[in-house]
Amino acid sequence: MPGPRRHLFCHLLTVALGTSTLFAPEARGDGHREFLLFPSVDVLEVFDESTADVADSHVRAAADLVYSHAGDNYRILGEYLLSTDESELERLQLGWTMSDNSMLWFGRFHSPASFWISEFHHGHYLQTSITRPSLEQWEDESGVTPAHVTGLNFELDQELANEAALNFSFGAGLAPKFDDHELVAFDLLDPRSGHGTSLSMRVSYRPDMFAPVQFGLLSSWNQINVVPGTNPDLADLDRIDQMTAGLFLDARWKDLRLITSIVYQENELQYIDGDVTDDYLLAYIQPEYSLNDDVIVFGRADIGDGEDESIFLRFLPAFTAHRNMVGLRWDFAQHQSLTFELADTSRLGENTRHVHFKEVRVQWSAVLQ
Repeated sequence: MPGPRRHLFCHLLTVALGTSTLFAPEARGDGHREFLLFPSVDVLEVFDESTADVADSHVRAAADLVYSHAGDNYRILGEYLLSTDESELERLQLGWTMSDNSMLWFGRFHSPASFWISEFHHGHYLQTSITRPSLEQWEDESGVTPAHVTGLNFELDQELANEAALNFSFGAGLAPKFDDHELVAFDLLDPRSGHGTSLSMRVSYRPDMFAPVQFGLLSSWNQINVVPGTNPDLADLDRIDQMTAGLFLDARWKDLRLITSIVYQENELQYIDGDVTDDYLLAYIQPEYSLNDDVIVFGRADIGDGEDESIFLRFLPAFTAHRNMVGLRWDFAQHQSLTFELADTSRLGENTRHVHFKEVRVQWSAVLQ
């Protein structure tokens, strides 16, 4: 599929997968059903490690199944991820059409306070790169903020003059716990108490409502209760109050695309004998360039400021402090692609030191209907 048309196809898919009404009430009134399957196979080879066994080479296969049903004034969206590493219900949402341009959802949904997650979801085919920015990782992959929230999600798409649009999404619900070494989101299939409150918001502006160019604001507040488990660093820690605020941009100029986001995060760690606060900036910038109809070259830099001194980030053993990556994507058949990445990666080590390693990744991904 040609590069520019592939971007348009992926944009339409994200609208179908996401929770935006996109000014199309007539599309919700025909009882439309859709089932999509996103299979992928990833190969990772790790070498040149500064510390032994900091990361493992592997081969992983995954299948992301998405079901959507649109009725007269409601919508159902479900997503289940099955891989060689995990099996998890990612999303289960029931939506009510409040007006032609607004929806109210109940269930487990993706946090609005993340551009990458809201845009690309779990389908690897939708994103150009294999890896996600460290700022945008899932909870069980040393993610720093909630990716999944269970509760209510209100969405409003407001058409402006000259076919521009303002999109607003607000979520309120149950935040993840910090359990042992990672954030653990509320599980609808295994519900347990003890989760705090999560409030999240995204506002985006589209100069053309039917084009993928957009920019906007992100913000969240999360009350993260702590389960120490076997982690001695969490023994006296009761709760983490987390506040985030950031910006994002997805811009296009002919064959060039630029995706970037910068987020400020403040964590108040509430210990038994007093509170400790740390803060930092995390950011990424990913340029992409279409060489021809089928080949895209891209790169990304994951950077930060103040993250080396963060107590909270050191609780996350696989958090990627920095990554410089280059890659190439080849769409060799309809709705199928091969992607290659080479990266120089750093993770937080003891004190303020980093551990370094290099990665080579290859991925086959597709979308099937």
